[in-house]
Amino acid sequence: MEFEKIASVSLTDNIYKSLLGKILSGEWKPGDWFPAERDVAEQMGVSRSSLHHAVLQLERDGFVSVLPRKGTQVADYRKKPTPQSLSVIMTYGSEELDEPLFHDLMDIRRLVEIECTRRACSNIYASTMEEMRAIADRLAEENAAVPELIYRYHYMLTQASGNSIFAMMFRAFEPVLMVLIARHYSLRAVDLREAAAMHGELLDHIAAKDEDAAAECVERILAQGVNVLERKYKPAE
Repeated sequence: MEFEKIASVSLTDNIYKSLLGKILSGEWKPGDWFPAERDVAEQMGVSRSSLHHAVLQLERDGFVSVLPRKGTQVADYRKKPTPQSLSVIMTYGSEELDEPLFHDLMDIRRLVEIECTRRACSNIYASTMEEMRAIADRLAEENAAVPELIYRYHYMLTQASGNSIFAMMFRAFEPVLMVLIARHYSLRAVDLREAAAMHGELLDHIAAKDEDAAAECVERILAQGVNVLERKYKPAE
């Protein structure tokens, strides 16, 4: 039995992630021009060849446009994405997202989870309900595992819908969702006992097969998270 060698993360990959972060965080906006590659390479302490390969990867993924004799410009990846653009965003492991992208992600999560909640009222298994109930009970303990517990609970909610594609969609966003969930529950503005009560209430509505009440409850849970996280976008008073 033979195995392929595992390649380590290359310098080009690290450059790519650094430049991508500036784009997805909103520091570099659509239409902005990159500084000259020689200047960027010098500031980063890398070769122009490595930098150029990273820029070409960004172009393939739909985040920049390389224009001959003009330079490199940040592309409007929301309006003109490539097939790779969404995949890159799904695996982006940073809380530094620009505000429109953050709200777009939260809108998708809201739509998926509300529909999954409604379907769970008819399709959830007793074993799934039992595990989710145990998670909800643990949330009030204020332990370091809260982000993992929250992610597991909401992932199981998508599984309880009975639609495997909804669960796959949620799982595909795991890296960025885990970062945002961890950020949310690291803030003192979050009352874990209240969060535990809301997650328990949601299960009560699902158990009662009350789709409207369950949908309203999960929307309330998600709105609380958005309200906490979006404070970073508001100017300091």
